[in-house]
Amino acid sequence: MKKLAFALLGLAVLLLLSAGGALLWLRRAEADPGRDATLAGLRAPVQVWRDSLGVPHVWAGDEADLYRAMGYVHAQDRLWQMELLRRVADGRLAEVMGKPLLGTDRFLRTLGMGRAAAENERLLDPATRALLQAYADGVNTWIRDHPGPLPPEFQVLRFSPQPWTVRNSLSIGKVMAWDLADWEMGLQLQRATDAVGPALAKELNPPYPDWGPDILGEDGQWTGGGASPASTGGAADPPAGSVPTAARSGGGRPLAVGRSADELAMSGPVPLPRVPAMALELLEGASIAHASNAWVIGGGLTRSGKPILANDMHLVLRAPSLWYLAALHGGPLDVAGMTLPGVPVVVAGHSRRVAWGFTNAMVDDVDFFVEQLDPADAGRYRVPGGWERVLARPETIQVKGEAPVVHVVRSTRHGPVLSDVDPRGGGRVLAMRWTALDPTHEVYGLMGMNRARSAAEFTAALRSFESPHQNVVYADADGAFGYWMGGTVPVRKGGTGLLPVPGWTGEGDWVRSLAFDEHPHVLNPREGFIVTANNRQVGARYPFEISSSWFPPYRAFRIREMILAGSGFTAADVARQQMDVKDPFAVRNLPYAIAAAHDAGDRRAEAALRGWDAKAAADSRPAALFYVWFEMLRERVGRDEYRGKEMYFPRSTLEEILRRGDSPWVDDVRTARRETLRELSAAALRDAARATHRKRWGDIHRTRMEHPLGRVNALDRALGLNIGPFPNGGSNNTVDVAGFGGVKLPYVNGYGPSQRHVVDMADVDGQGGFIVPTGQSGIPSSRHYGDQTPLWRTGRLWRIPLDRQKASARIVARMTLRPARG
Repeated sequence: MKKLAFALLGLAVLLLLSAGGALLWLRRAEADPGRDATLAGLRAPVQVWRDSLGVPHVWAGDEADLYRAMGYVHAQDRLWQMELLRRVADGRLAEVMGKPLLGTDRFLRTLGMGRAAAENERLLDPATRALLQAYADGVNTWIRDHPGPLPPEFQVLRFSPQPWTVRNSLSIGKVMAWDLADWEMGLQLQRATDAVGPALAKELNPPYPDWGPDILGEDGQWTGGGASPASTGGAADPPAGSVPTAARSGGGRPLAVGRSADELAMSGPVPLPRVPAMALELLEGASIAHASNAWVIGGGLTRSGKPILANDMHLVLRAPSLWYLAALHGGPLDVAGMTLPGVPVVVAGHSRRVAWGFTNAMVDDVDFFVEQLDPADAGRYRVPGGWERVLARPETIQVKGEAPVVHVVRSTRHGPVLSDVDPRGGGRVLAMRWTALDPTHEVYGLMGMNRARSAAEFTAALRSFESPHQNVVYADADGAFGYWMGGTVPVRKGGTGLLPVPGWTGEGDWVRSLAFDEHPHVLNPREGFIVTANNRQVGARYPFEISSSWFPPYRAFRIREMILAGSGFTAADVARQQMDVKDPFAVRNLPYAIAAAHDAGDRRAEAALRGWDAKAAADSRPAALFYVWFEMLRERVGRDEYRGKEMYFPRSTLEEILRRGDSPWVDDVRTARRETLRELSAAALRDAARATHRKRWGDIHRTRMEHPLGRVNALDRALGLNIGPFPNGGSNNTVDVAGFGGVKLPYVNGYGPSQRHVVDMADVDGQGGFIVPTGQSGIPSSRHYGDQTPLWRTGRLWRIPLDRQKASARIVARMTLRPARG
């Protein structure tokens, strides 16, 4: 069905481009950066300066005028991206793309992000509502008065955007929160348990290794606990330049995998919902950070004597980039950084006084509950102490070229019934509890961060940042720096929330959320720096459950290793750290690859691996051999037990098996004999050697930034929607991350740093800066559609000065937005 949708789009563009002059007309969709305009509602003129990369510096007299102008500017450059994001939030894709997207809309309507945003809007205070409305008015002025054609996506799909609303801005936050939500891990484990049985599934979620650094180590603080005056601070790292050779079982809470059929009062597997492929792809494109790096080095370790902050948030790489760089000046705002088209503020960046960055906190913020329906009345479900009615709400989905479809969204006290959008449910009901479906106030938090002038003011603003959950690092110009985990953390009556639980017992119900001061935090740690890379926040002494699944701590380990090995850091030094491709994962597992080459009798491969520096450089041949060997071994060990079903076999599981030397997973259940790990590893090495013969890592590991419509070859050829592919270094566990996986070559990497930011608080306009993977414009024919890609690939940063005189020296175009007369 998805192929049909793309085929129809391809036909549409061919028809469009067959008209004379169509391409020339489409290229006029790019806004003239020097064309003045009238913007009703302004109190005074607003200046919009653009530098040679198209980055706007917006100068306004007050905050309302600034937001109104930002709405106009965002719409000039990213109107299609904004339209797509709000249609994802509301489940309104079939309305413009046709019946193939109906299943995606059903899922998105059931999820209810648009409804949750509407509740957030209802609770806004008048002042904040007025500011968001000013932004929406700016967007709508461009939609109504723009010269030339709309962006080409609107022309291809043959529709015009409706007016932007306050709710649309709030709904984008919900889309971001969903892609960060910890909904997938538990479902994957449960599916695996159903497929391979509890005994094997127990190995699929190893505990956090006790060699892995925590974000806060002994410096962690929280209400009722935390660091004592005698604590030494810091995480217990191995010596610099080494990686431990064994991961012990401590350092994380053991997880029980599997469930009791008696407890669930049913037989057979739980009906787990599957997110439609197109919905998953679109939601991933709006992620703020699946995995990310953010660290701050205190002034005691920097040349300037002030903190240096670095942040690179990792997500699916898209064209255009998710982020839009801007400098905002108006009222209390004097800030530069990453904005999100559709939202008027800087999400992460710095002002003259404060800098901040994010990584995903990996909070377990989604639980699934198996509800028990009344056999005599399917409209009732069991609750502790009795029965309640299932809420049913009909929603009409408009379908292009078809009659409207009525979709009934059911919900229980836990939340929406996601099993209704999966036909495998067999009449069973699986409801979802998610923190972001409750009223949240993140817009207050973001606005407060933009206005903050000190670390204290910043943390005060962070109290309102309830969604999505994030590890937040910050620093100020006075030299203070710190960490605070933001977002909503549920407290359960019992259990971890990892796997689906009975909904009628109340045992897994949420009883409250952690208070802000109960979140792990620290200010000016004695160690002198803070590193976050989706690793565990604090060890077993923390009394509350945050998560059961952090990322492997390799990136955190490597960043710490680089900091511990030096001193007197500059912003340029830290920018180079962001591009580091030394892989601790490879260091740790390389001996097993060397042994496999020896057992395979491949002396050339063995010599190459022995001489490898464990750097995932694009020109490295040993890197290609190593990573392909590991992926092929993962396939050989994990695939057969699933007997044709979808495989879930994390790399961390294979690492533990390599450490032990054996596991029930090793034997191939499809053969009569019992295989050994050494046999499988040697065979995987032979396969990898053939597959990578004379190939460098960049030959088989390439990065592509794909437009949502770029899979239609006719569209891509005509409009130049996609950027790449091009050779790239890095791996899943390097600081300069470049995700890949599987056994199909070449790897097409579409996941990595969605931005980079480095700032020295001694001089925020000096060394350091920002970059995004593509460019400022969402118009494919614009020179700013991909002009940042060469800088992103080579680790160069772009300065966005806050000082007016310095900013003026970099400007190539000026636009004045004037109030309407009368």
